[in-house]
Amino acid sequence: MQHTSYSYSALPGITISGNFRFRQGQAEFLRRFATSLIAGERNCLGVFVPGYGKTITALSSFLVARALSVAQKLVIFVPRGNLRDQYADPRELADLMRNLGAPPLTFCVADSEKKFLQHLGTDVIITTYQYASGRGGNDALQQFCRRARCMFVFDEVHHLSLGGTWAEKIKQFPFSCSVALSGTPMRSDNKSIFGIPLEIAEDESGKLTQFYKPLHEVLLRDAHAEGGILKRVQAHVIDYAVKLKNTETGAILELTLSELAEKAESSTPTDIDSFLTRKKLRFHEVYLQSLLVPAFECFAEKRSRLESQHTSPKRQHQMLIIAMSNLHAASILEYVQANFPHVRSARIGQDIPEADRARLLKEYRSGEIDVMVQVDMIGEGTDIKPISVIVKADLVRAWSKTLQQLFRGMRYYAPFGVEANVCDVYTSNDAEVVRILEWLTSEEQIGVTLSNHSHGGKKSRTQQPSQHPEWELLTVEHHDIASHTLELHNGALHHIELDTKRGRGRPRTRPETMFVVNSDRSAVEMAVNQAARERELRQECSELTMKLTRILPKESWNGHSSAFMLVHTESMRRFSKSPEQMNCAELLQKRDWLKACAKEKRVL
Repeated sequence: MQHTSYSYSALPGITISGNFRFRQGQAEFLRRFATSLIAGERNCLGVFVPGYGKTITALSSFLVARALSVAQKLVIFVPRGNLRDQYADPRELADLMRNLGAPPLTFCVADSEKKFLQHLGTDVIITTYQYASGRGGNDALQQFCRRARCMFVFDEVHHLSLGGTWAEKIKQFPFSCSVALSGTPMRSDNKSIFGIPLEIAEDESGKLTQFYKPLHEVLLRDAHAEGGILKRVQAHVIDYAVKLKNTETGAILELTLSELAEKAESSTPTDIDSFLTRKKLRFHEVYLQSLLVPAFECFAEKRSRLESQHTSPKRQHQMLIIAMSNLHAASILEYVQANFPHVRSARIGQDIPEADRARLLKEYRSGEIDVMVQVDMIGEGTDIKPISVIVKADLVRAWSKTLQQLFRGMRYYAPFGVEANVCDVYTSNDAEVVRILEWLTSEEQIGVTLSNHSHGGKKSRTQQPSQHPEWELLTVEHHDIASHTLELHNGALHHIELDTKRGRGRPRTRPETMFVVNSDRSAVEMAVNQAARERELRQECSELTMKLTRILPKESWNGHSSAFMLVHTESMRRFSKSPEQMNCAELLQKRDWLKACAKEKRVL
């Protein structure tokens, strides 16, 4: 952890020992928390990006509250059992308390009434919202809370909707103060959140709107500025040409997915059920090929590059594929196993027996599985840092949910080194996630700029049955792919002032795309133009590779597991570099070679 300029002696109840240091945002939150408790405030919100250390913040907050005689006991509420178990790791808790200079504290996981009732004198209780809402758990926790002044921590507080079952049960407990924590304090259903301070203010249109009021907020830009917390993001957004046939009239309709998405959002009635069409096409082999082949090409390059390092880490890059249903996940896994048999792949979903799910997740955590296809099973609290390629093949568009999905691959993994800490995201242009990806990119850019300023400028293919049979999906054709990288917004940097606060504190509005100023316009433009040309050439090479793998006859694979592996192996032998390492001249050579191979229908 990084050193900060804060005086740790100013934090009641905390005496730092050894080499331990708070992150800047943690120290600032704790300083403000102590000040707010002294001022008589009892409920506060901390907004921290995933991976920033909410466990440390939660337990440190309790030490501060106890030192100020505001609380004697701590109850931590989490939404999932895996998060509960992370908090309750005995070794990590002991190390943390030792680092904070805290006296020995007892803790207990509240997961059964009988076990819990035997430990009512425990200092720290860790439980789930579900347990606290159940009759037995609710009664036991009420007993615990009546025995002493309790501080509550609501982790991932966005799960607590105001008026929901969990919130209605929990608000029956007596408590002296609370800390609500979340990386995304907003809900896709637009409901208000329980347990967080709010304020009324005018929005951009002059309308009075309710905003969340964080005690302190660590945004994506802050994490990127601090470094060593989040991976950089490179997003690849693919468009397709879709051909539809009206089974009654014979009429043929051709449009791209981006046009299809516009029709889906249009208020004008149409005889095309765009949503179901988009859902159906996700089972189409060409769709899967166009989305997965470039993702696996990137995946292979990343793993090969890591293996070539002299100090290769024990863990390799891993991939996460997000499917829209169990049937869809099964179809994707079938495609992956047929076309990329060299990787260890599996899937996890509600249709998999619980014991098998636990086993597969454990193997994925340990690196025994390279690629996991999942349906909403690997979410918040699942910390698998080597995930660095994400394929988003579902139809989830909600801002908070999409961010939670992408955060699974964005946690920094130190053994990879700085250059390899990049999360590549592959998705299609019909899912309306481009704005989210653009925002992630702009936040990264602002963070890098802030960091530079602070350092003085250094630097089965079964298709789902359609409920609307009048339209038949004929073909899916790859149309276009765009990569969103750190340089995405550089062309607009010169007329918009640096704003590090805009967009903060808004529970119901999407974060806004933000830009920064660069003083050296000519230098930036030269860099952008060069980077843009390299991206164009990389994309052209990727498309040519996809074309080549489709036309190569199986008998020409020369012992390789797939056409893709043949092309990838020969490319690395010939050029000794991955596309990400090539300059424009080298990429031109690779492009010409791929064109020649495609013309001859063989690998030259």
